[in-house]
Amino acid sequence: MGYIDADAHVIECMDTWSHLRPDELRYHPTVINLEPQPGRASAGRFWLYDGVLVPRGIAAKPGTPSEAARDLTDVADRISWMDKFGVETQVIIPSFFIGAEFKNPTAHVALARSYNRWMAERCSQFPDRLKWSAVAPFLDMDACLEELRWGAKNGAVSVFFRAMETGKLLSDPYFYPLYAEAEKLGLAIGIHIGNTQTEIYKQYGSVIFSVVTMAGAFVTLWVSDVPKRFPNLKFGFLEAGSEWLPYAFREISRGADVGMRKDVAMGECPLAGSNFFIACTMDEDVGHVLKYAGPGNLVIGTDFGHEDLGSDLPAHRLFCQRTDIDKTTLAKIADANGRTLYNLAPATRLAQAAE
Repeated sequence: MGYIDADAHVIECMDTWSHLRPDELRYHPTVINLEPQPGRASAGRFWLYDGVLVPRGIAAKPGTPSEAARDLTDVADRISWMDKFGVETQVIIPSFFIGAEFKNPTAHVALARSYNRWMAERCSQFPDRLKWSAVAPFLDMDACLEELRWGAKNGAVSVFFRAMETGKLLSDPYFYPLYAEAEKLGLAIGIHIGNTQTEIYKQYGSVIFSVVTMAGAFVTLWVSDVPKRFPNLKFGFLEAGSEWLPYAFREISRGADVGMRKDVAMGECPLAGSNFFIACTMDEDVGHVLKYAGPGNLVIGTDFGHEDLGSDLPAHRLFCQRTDIDKTTLAKIADANGRTLYNLAPATRLAQAAE
């Protein structure tokens, strides 16, 4: 069997919004091009919607997947790239919604619904190879639950979150109805780096804010009653690396001393056996992280579709060539743990630790 890519991406295209209803067309994003400006994190192609700019992604470079593979115009080409790097299944995360900020619930519902229909349509060509993360319009909880139910029936395996949504921590009771529905449907909560504070997200160095808030989201969820309230709900923390995990547990331990929570479990390997999964990168000090995570709670992704610090198309093969970690653990991180997080069919055998 092949590897599980726990964090791949799609670059949305005009066809993404083709499922907007006639009365929703006023929310249709448009593409604009911007010249470089001091202090701006990126230039080039942007989506413009409701007065908000969101990066659209840079053009494909030679030797990297084509734009048609990245935006799912040519799904077969995307599959060929997966085959090249031994990936059996991708879980595809949106790009537009990583930086999007909504104040209008109607617009949020319209764009989320269109995206979900389009993703299901594109991934249905290879339903065993391409899974996706459903976008929930958080400003309208009834619509959220409707999108989760529709997505679960049409190939979604997770719900897309960032470390904060609608100005709320992910431990906020506001999200309990969504968590309950996701748990019932077998959908994971896929928490990806991103920033709802769009102006911050545009600035140079803003990526560090995404990593810091990811650690914060982990801590607030871990010390909350969410894991006990939803014991079968799985959480994935994606594209922030894993080396923040020891720091997060240190802060949890310190917090227990000053009354944050006195009953927080802090065993010798605290993450092991929990429903929290962390996406590591191929070049991290994973040996150290494993002391806190154990072999069953780390996953790995390629960031397919993006061209940034988190992008490593051969990540699984390079990771599995490491000699500082035993091969059984490497294979679990590259394959079995991703299946567990996303409730994918078990492999008949683990992917090879090195090919």
